[in-house]
Order: sequence, then structure tokens, then C-alpha cells
Amino acid sequence: MIKILTLKNFKCFNKKKDFEFSKLNLLTGINGRGKSTLLQSMLILSQSAGQAADISNLIINGEKISLGNFDDIKNSETTKDESIYFKFLLDNFDEEIELEFIENTKEPLLATIKKRKTKNELIQKFSREISKMHFVGADRHGPVNYTEKVNLPKFLHVGQRGEYAINILANSMNLDNVNDLLYLGNDSKSLIQQTVEWLNYILEGAKIDIRGKDAESSILYMVLNNKQNSYTYKPVNVGFGYSYILPLIITGLIAKKNEFIIIENPEAHLHPRAQSRIAEFFSLVASTGVQVFIESHSEHILNGFRVCALGKDIPLKHDEFIIHYFNENFESEKLIINEKGKIENWPSGFFDQEEIDLANIFNLGNKIQ
Repeated sequence: MIKILTLKNFKCFNKKKDFEFSKLNLLTGINGRGKSTLLQSMLILSQSAGQAADISNLIINGEKISLGNFDDIKNSETTKDESIYFKFLLDNFDEEIELEFIENTKEPLLATIKKRKTKNELIQKFSREISKMHFVGADRHGPVNYTEKVNLPKFLHVGQRGEYAINILANSMNLDNVNDLLYLGNDSKSLIQQTVEWLNYILEGAKIDIRGKDAESSILYMVLNNKQNSYTYKPVNVGFGYSYILPLIITGLIAKKNEFIIIENPEAHLHPRAQSRIAEFFSLVASTGVQVFIESHSEHILNGFRVCALGKDIPLKHDEFIIHYFNENFESEKLIINEKGKIENWPSGFFDQEEIDLANIFNLGNKIQ
């Protein structure tokens, strides 16, 4: 688990900035103020570790994230000779991991390691851990009529747009059963059955059938049923919420202890109750030993996490949930949740728009004769 991440000269962070994390982490706040940049710093290190165990180069464009070239990832307010700096403190490491990268003048899509303050064997251990990072972005696939059959990636993940989701479900009988803490219902603990159970719980009605699994077919397609009858429908005729949430549920169910999950905007296309329940799902996932990072603008996601931190059914304590609020000044503030679920240092602008709008409605309504 990442306990502390320090950034300097990476995109909008020109000065050293420390971020403290726990089992479940929510990033929220003003648009364009550093939330995505913080997540991208982890993703760029993860995909670089997947290419070389010594992380000798920073892979700027890869399977998990594509950020352009060196000028796009280095803070524009610093001089050209200053390096991009990362420092990680993990809970099972005796030392911090420090990495500095400079421009690779021959390969503009790479950054090259400048110097190592950390022993190579420790970097390789860090590389093995950080490479096991699941990421599902905001720009994930909506309903699709079919998908081509592909070999599943060695490190099993759904892809940043959910592109492997249906292939994973088609092969679910060859995969491990889900963690007991995530088991719903009274049927099988297989991945596909538990995906159906969680879809049904979050969206209040769901059945899945994956077709085209026979050897003669080169494509797979999924049909759904969100009603209590025997009919099945193409995803496009069921609603975007099902397609948008599917890769999130699969990711939570396949992630293993000591792996990492990053999810952008889990609330997309979900009504408030479903948003609260997806928060419950990822609270459970975090309790299995998977470190979870969520970027969201939804108060229902926030409050869902707060409820879970107080409830007895989920083994996640209030101090194992951290919120980072990013304000208009490109600064982040760590928000404290007490044992009663209250946020003691609630900042101005943090999920208070509803109260502001209601006050305006009240005031404007009183002026009408």
C-alpha cells in the first residue's frame, strides 16, 4: 500500500507536494486542479515498471495512460534542467523510493532516469508491486454490439476503457473465485455469477449472458436483462449505466490483495442509490487488502463511503478512508473523518452547492408576489 507519494515538477505540481493515502482514497474538488495529475503520476510509474523492472525510463505513452511528450509532463514554470521527481513510501518497505527523470533528447516520448538514491534491488521490488495497478478511466466504453476475442493480458485487468471486460467474463470459469468478503447471494462464487449479483444489487435488476464462446466464433457479445422475465436485450437497449458500471465491478472482483485500483468518475450514468451502492462495493474491495483510489464529483459517492466507514458490515475503519480536496489554488487539503463519520475540517466549496441553491430558491421564492 502506498502511504505517501511526493511529487515535484510533474505537470501542475512545481513544488514538492506530499500526499498521504490509506486503504480507501477519494480525490475530489474543483475541475482542473490536480486530481487527475496525481493519479497519472501513479499510472505513468506503473506502466514504466511494467516495461522494465529497474524503471530506467519513464514511459510517457503506454497501455494505462498516454500523456504526450516530456514537455507535456514536466511543469512549465520550472527550468529545463530541473528533473521530474517522485518519492514513494510503501507500508511494507523499510526505505523510501526516490526517482528523478530528465528529458531523453533522443526519444521525445521517454524520460530517462537521472540518478538513483535507492538501491536497485529495492527499486525492482517496488516495480513488481506498482506494476499491479488496475485503471478504469472516465472515457470507458458505452454499450457495444460485440467485441473481438483476444488473449487476456498476463496481469489480468479490464483495460482503461473496459475493453477486456467481456473477454474476461467469457473466460471466468478458468479464473479464481472472488474473495469471500465480496460474495453476494447463495450461488456460485465464480466471477460471472458475482458480477451478476453485484450488478443486480447496485442497479436493482440484472442478468448477463455472454454469447459467441464456441470455438468457431471470433467475436463475443453480451445480452442483458434488467427485468424479471426471460427476454434478453442488447446493451444499447438497456441503458448506459449497465455498460459503464460493468468494468468497475469486474475490476473490483478480480483485484488481488496488495494490488491497486484507480477509478475515474464511478458515478457516471448512475442514479443516486446506485452511486451509494457502488461506494459500498469499493469499500468492501478496499477491506480485502486492495488499495483503492476514486476520483469523483459525487456527494453520493462521498456519503456512501462515510456510511461504510461507520457500519459494522464492512471491516473498514473511519481512519482508513482519506479524502483529498483540491481547491481553486491548485492546493489539496486532506480532510479528516472522525469516529462519528463527520468531516471536521469541511472547506468552503466542498459539496455545499445544494445548500447554496436551496437558499437561493428560498430567497428568490419569497420575492415573488
